[in-house]
Amino acid sequence: MTDLAIDGGIQATTLLDILRANATADPDAVAFAQLSFPAGTDTSDGRGVVRELTRGAYDRRSAALAAVLAPRLAPAGRVLVLLAPGLDFLVGLTGVLYAGGVAVACPPPVDGAGDPRTERAVQIAGNAEVTAVVTTAALVDRLGELRDRLGPDVPWLAVDGIDESAADGWTPPGLTGDDLALLQYTSGSTGAPKGVMVSHRNLLHQIDQTVALAGLPAGANVVSWISPYHALGVAGHLLLSQYLGGRAVFLTPEDFVADPLRWLRAISDTPGPVFGCAPNFAFERCLSQVPAARRTGLDLSGWHTTFNAAERVRASTIARFAEEFGPYGFRPETMGPGFGMTEAMLFLTGRHADPEPRVLHVDAAELERGRVVPADPGDRSLTLVGVGPAGPHCEILVVDPETRQVVADDRVGELWVRGEVVCQGYWRRPELSEETFGARLADGTGPFLRTGDLGFRHDGDLVLCGRLKEMIIIRGRNLYPQDVELTCERVHPALAGAPAAAFAVDLDGEERLVVVQSVPDTTGVDLDDLAGRLRAAVTDDHEVETYEVLLVGPDGVAKTVSGKVQRGACRDRYLAGELRLLAGPPPHRHRVPAGPQPAAAPMRDMLSPSTRRCAPRCSSPSCAAGWPGCSAPAPTGSPPTCRWPGWAWSRCVPSSCAATWNATSASASPSPSSCAAR
Repeated sequence: MTDLAIDGGIQATTLLDILRANATADPDAVAFAQLSFPAGTDTSDGRGVVRELTRGAYDRRSAALAAVLAPRLAPAGRVLVLLAPGLDFLVGLTGVLYAGGVAVACPPPVDGAGDPRTERAVQIAGNAEVTAVVTTAALVDRLGELRDRLGPDVPWLAVDGIDESAADGWTPPGLTGDDLALLQYTSGSTGAPKGVMVSHRNLLHQIDQTVALAGLPAGANVVSWISPYHALGVAGHLLLSQYLGGRAVFLTPEDFVADPLRWLRAISDTPGPVFGCAPNFAFERCLSQVPAARRTGLDLSGWHTTFNAAERVRASTIARFAEEFGPYGFRPETMGPGFGMTEAMLFLTGRHADPEPRVLHVDAAELERGRVVPADPGDRSLTLVGVGPAGPHCEILVVDPETRQVVADDRVGELWVRGEVVCQGYWRRPELSEETFGARLADGTGPFLRTGDLGFRHDGDLVLCGRLKEMIIIRGRNLYPQDVELTCERVHPALAGAPAAAFAVDLDGEERLVVVQSVPDTTGVDLDDLAGRLRAAVTDDHEVETYEVLLVGPDGVAKTVSGKVQRGACRDRYLAGELRLLAGPPPHRHRVPAGPQPAAAPMRDMLSPSTRRCAPRCSSPSCAAGWPGCSAPAPTGSPPTCRWPGWAWSRCVPSSCAATWNATSASASPSPSSCAAR
């Protein structure tokens, strides 16, 4: 760490103090190295083209931008940083801070007129009330539609067109820890975007807490592919590297997805100790897309810490990755689970240097009732992974959200957080800020940040087991269903005003996105084509794959009397196979509740469906009445004989008795003799 950040005792007022100290101490040291993989270049070994930015150049370019920008800003003026991931993005972001402004990062539109990212930028710029835009000369010329919509009073500055000599006229701003540094926009409703207010004090403590949880030494380097528009990307990797006094090597998410070897090769080539985190799916992708033949020359012994975070952690993934990459220097204690959220920017918990994660097998039905009861691995158990203890700059309580009382260990409640890492609230959203950031215990203790996450404390570790919120997390992407539904409405004129429901379902420990879209009038509409266009639009706008897009009639999406979409009811109908589809491919294997289980609210509806027993959905004429998904009569006592191609029988649960049918063959029907009591 630099002299201004020693042993967890933060000596700096703002991150700017640390950046300037770095530039003075060693201006020729590399601060950032960007990897790119241009078409036509042989990058089969995972190595890309490198562009570097030294500490001195980083500081000088940022100061030059600040000198030009500052006269155009009021105190704490918001500036839209409309730049693609890269070195210019880092200069643009830091230049805003050097000018005393508040940086509002947003991905630039890439497809010209009609690009949905244009609407996103307009919404964010309007909510933040930005007074300037920092971008590149090429984007200034290309984004005419966006310039017109933001208006003539908002100046646009090209970061790549500013003379570095302007830095000579820069005066450092007189900032305090209470001043805002960033507005970090969540993936919230497009019509009402939520900008999390991050102060300079928040930012320093968030970075320092991550350093402490990861056990990172001074001078450690960072390798990242996480998007810089995500808090974990910009603060948890790129800026964290400068706090440590090291360098950050980075590539884009697209380049990682195209070939995960690029990330591993960058870690191998970067001097240790190296820090680099990712969601669970990234490690799975490395396992599936980087076979042994391509691992030649990898040396992962310098990989000091990686947190498996941002989505559900799977113990099997951690074990398999350690086994597969152990011969290439990867140590089991390198990977640990972690937990964080945008409202606190980075990690709230984490476990480092433990060769095995804390894995719990708990009774699923008891967990729905809010009680943690150990169980043997099997049909009635759920496997959970502890995400470690709280960091040094926060306190986390497990609270009953109804009584606002702290619950005992091994009892489920909502996680409430307070401390210097908790941000200041949502920009221009006082009521929502009070609801989310102003929670108090029954005795008045507070305020706390309500995370919306359900969990429990077990032997000092926090363990997550569900969410109160409707937020959908797919491969590390936090999505609000309203965003996905709005995207769908815009796909076709026939869908104008038509209700839709987006929700997540659990499949083998991973969340998948499902969209149920109503079509009021099918006249002249090619339904198969429409389903394909909906799927493509969701992928383009939100960068996630849709597991299923299902088209239903005008009354197919459940709504309240007031017209509000009931996503939970739609999800229940989907899981039970009760949706009446207009068109679409045969559904995938679905999970449905196995008979009545009177769980205590709110746990019954809040936990993942993986806590319930499952049954295949079927619609064969031979299905027995009363079996989930079946409507046609069949001989009494027989389970359905239908199945979807490609999977075998698992469980079938008749609604008429408390028993589970088991079968080992997809071609043979279960018999009553295989019925076991629950």
